[in-house]
Parts: sequence; structure tokens; C-alpha cells
Amino acid sequence: MNNLVDIVADMHCHTTCSDGLLTPSRLMEKAEAVGLGAISITDHDTLAAYDVLRMEGYNGPVTLIPGIEVSCTEDRRDVHVLGYYIDHKDPTLRAYIDFFKTDRERRAREMVERLQRLRVNISFDEVQDHAGTAPIGRPHVAAVMVQRGFSKNLQNAFDVYLDTGKPAFVSKAPYSVKMAADMIHGAGGIAVIAHPGKTYHDPRLFLGLRTSGIDGVEVYHPSHWYVTREYYKALALQHGLLITGGSDYHGSREYDERNLGVFGVTQEHLDAIREKIHAS
Repeated sequence: MNNLVDIVADMHCHTTCSDGLLTPSRLMEKAEAVGLGAISITDHDTLAAYDVLRMEGYNGPVTLIPGIEVSCTEDRRDVHVLGYYIDHKDPTLRAYIDFFKTDRERRAREMVERLQRLRVNISFDEVQDHAGTAPIGRPHVAAVMVQRGFSKNLQNAFDVYLDTGKPAFVSKAPYSVKMAADMIHGAGGIAVIAHPGKTYHDPRLFLGLRTSGIDGVEVYHPSHWYVTREYYKALALQHGLLITGGSDYHGSREYDERNLGVFGVTQEHLDAIREKIHAS
């Protein structure tokens, strides 16, 4: 839990436009209900939630911070980079979204083929139907496996079949943290490493990312224990990195409800982020 008192913004949330349970408008209602002043929808490799909210004409009291969670690979490890205050019309960013939508479909097809060889007889059409208009990801494959009775829950599907090194795992197209940071900066935003404690069991491995052009680190995240938070907070202060945080809300896990409005950033941290944007 973020031990700072007044959380004003949740900088990490997901909707049905990627692998979340709530529509963008419903998530905004939830943010209002818990008293947040600002929220960033950081769906995986897509900005579709912002297109939806613009079309619906959202004008509620919660400030919407344009965001995205970019899927990267670094040293054979999945690393996620959060981009904030990005220009949704930026052509390079839009080209990235189009490319990775196609690559996610390629990856899902290969995962389904591997699962079928393991006698997990689900189809790509089932996965596509479950994903709807969202970019297809492993959670959609896992959800179909649970629905069909091949796994007891989503985590079991990952642990046995879909996680890195497991028999149905398929790698994403290579995309480095530096490439993500450069793209985010080109779209006028700032680049932040998401939940580093979840990615790096040895936090010293994170230090190599400092030369990739990142602007900040997600210190406050549900997967970070107190010691992990304090480590990354100290590292951020030592190296002049911005501090961000969020609940990583998906709405599909029992702890999501209690985390929304609890993990995030204070006004001080939000002001520092905005100052960085204005200085860019």
C-alpha cells in the first residue's frame, strides 16, 4: 500500500479495450466513486479507450491523463513501459499500435496451436471472440482455457502453459525499452518503467534500464512490498527519476476493488510529472 496520505491520481488502470473487465466509462465512474482526481487508462498497446471516451463525450470530474502500457522485451524478459501525456494522434505511435495488434494476433494463433498439440483443444476463434475489439493477449487465451475447463483459474493457465518458458509460451516481436521510450518521447510524453519489482526479482538488474531514456519508475504498485517500494523510491530520488504509482486495476481480480484509490500518486508527484511535460 502507498504509505503517503492523499492519493489524487491512479496512473495505471485497464479497461475492456485491453484485458480489463470494465468499459472505459464504467472505469471513470469507479474512479469518481472512490474520490480520485485523475486517472490514466494504460491499456496494453492501444489507445482505444480514449477514442471511446471522446466519442461518448466524457465530461466528469476526474481528469483523464492520456496513457498506454507498451510491451517490450529486454534481455529475454518482458518489460512494460508506461507512457503518459502522449499525443494520441502521433503517427509513429499509431503505427506501433497497428503493428502490435497484428503481432498479438500472430502470437495468439501460435499459442493456440501449441495448446492444441498439448490436447488443450481451444480455438483461435474462441479467443478472438473473448477479446472482442481489444488487442488479443495471453489473458484472453487463459480465460478461454478456464471457460472450457482446461485450467482452474487464470493464474493456473499461466503457471502451467502460458508463462515465459512454459510449453505454450510464444514470444512477442522484439521491442526494446529504448525504442518504447523514444516513441513515447516523440509523442510528447514521458516514459516510466511499470512494476519493476514484479519484473526483476533482483532489483539491481533494473539499473541497466537507466540508459534507455526512461523518465520515471512506478514505485507504488500492488505487487511491491514495503522494502521494494522503498528501494525504488530511493533509486528514483538518487537518479532524478519521476515517481509514479497505480493500482493496475483490471476489475477481474478480487483485490482490484480494494486497491483502486489506494495505490497512486500524491499531488506533489503529479505536479512533478506535469512539470517534466511542460519542460520537454
